Amino acid sequence: MDDLTPEDRRKNMRNIRSKNTVPELLVMNELKRRKIYFAKHVDKIFGKPDIVFRRKKIIVFVDSDFWHCNPKKFIMPATNIEYWEKKIQRNQDRDKLVNKTLKKDGWLVLRFWESEIKKDTKKIVNKIVTKLEQNQKVQDSN
Repeated sequence: MDDLTPEDRRKNMRNIRSKNTVPELLVMNELKRRKIYFAKHVDKIFGKPDIVFRRKKIIVFVDSDFWHCNPKKFIMPATNIEYWEKKIQRNQDRDKLVNKTLKKDGWLVLRFWESEIKKDTKKIVNKIVTKLEQNQKVQDSN
């Protein structure tokens, strides 16, 4: 049951950020601390990735546990279930299309859940750094 009035719910939903979320900033700040260059929120690349390493052709998406339906964390709202099922399914379908399109265009796509990032940001950034290093070795061998 929703304890908020429709107007309060509307205000709440309007305040949800799509850019510069806490998990995104955690990753970005750790990358900056390590002096690793990246671009953020690149609108010209399909899917508007959160973090882009252009020279390495690596893209990072920071996925919300709710909006992208983390199977370990997602809880379906108790009201307006039909709307939420369709909305979440559209988000998942869009994620698959974005992944497929970017991979076809030669990008390596990395996706991380917000809860993973909040639990251990350094571990996630280490995974990103490992991919950057692996990509460099491939580029050096060509």
